[in-house]
Amino acid sequence: MDYVYGPVPSRRLGKSLGIDPLPSKTCNYQCIYCQLGKTTIFTNERKNYCPKQDIIKEIDKVLTKDEHNFDYLTFVGSGEPTLYKDLGELIQFAKKRTNRPICVITNGSLLSEKTVRDILLDVDLVLPTLDAGNNKTFRLINRPHPEITFDKLIKGFMEFKESFTKKFWIEVMLVREANDSKDELLQIKSRLDDIQPDRIDINVPIRPPAEKWVKKPRDNMLQLLDEIFGDYKDINFPEMGTFGKFSSDFEKEFLSIIQRHPMRQEQIIKTFKTSKNTESNILKMLDILEGKKIIQKNIYQGMVFWKLKST
Repeated sequence: MDYVYGPVPSRRLGKSLGIDPLPSKTCNYQCIYCQLGKTTIFTNERKNYCPKQDIIKEIDKVLTKDEHNFDYLTFVGSGEPTLYKDLGELIQFAKKRTNRPICVITNGSLLSEKTVRDILLDVDLVLPTLDAGNNKTFRLINRPHPEITFDKLIKGFMEFKESFTKKFWIEVMLVREANDSKDELLQIKSRLDDIQPDRIDINVPIRPPAEKWVKKPRDNMLQLLDEIFGDYKDINFPEMGTFGKFSSDFEKEFLSIIQRHPMRQEQIIKTFKTSKNTESNILKMLDILEGKKIIQKNIYQGMVFWKLKST
């Protein structure tokens, strides 16, 4: 599969069947904490980066085979999904093929465009990100395309929330000495009060980030979060469970997953271990792929992660 992957275990969505309509790392942000590494196609142009009919065929094939092995069908992946011009057609096709709820995970940058807002009105859950309460911090953390301004971002969030009748959850990614001071948190909370999301999810980097200096906030800030945000969801924990796969071809399935979602070594073993494919064999295959410079190992917060080799 080139565009459909998983299901992957998600801390917010349970089992999420992913649809990725973009080439790897195509985005209008260059977030310092991105788990996929640095953006390689930095653009704000909305177009069909991959053949629409090929994506539709894969969605149809997977849903024909088994449409009950996941909790959400999620448009996400290795970039910003709203950059795909005909995302609306993909959403409408998926809605006709499954009764499962449909989610779009987005950075929210294009909610300032009415066309994009209209496309997302038909999904069940929209999950954007807001990591800053001011322009300076926005540019420090998200490093957006020059066409994207902080004021337009906030206005887009507010306009979308006014017309959207389904679930709208905003994630806030906290980074030490970037947006975790009391003043920064109060500014973020003020913006969230203006937007009025249905839920606030507080997150921290739990996988190796794009920039090595990025660290999660110190553990002693929980009281500050409670004081400022009150009723929020803490999703600062590793996702549990195994990843779905479409064949027994280890290399093909493994690379398809980590193109969008770096994996902990323990997850890789649990996902791919069988009576024939032992833990020892899996570790040998990882070593071979690393030797070919296809994948790379990262140690982060005491855990071993594998991701595609950075270009």
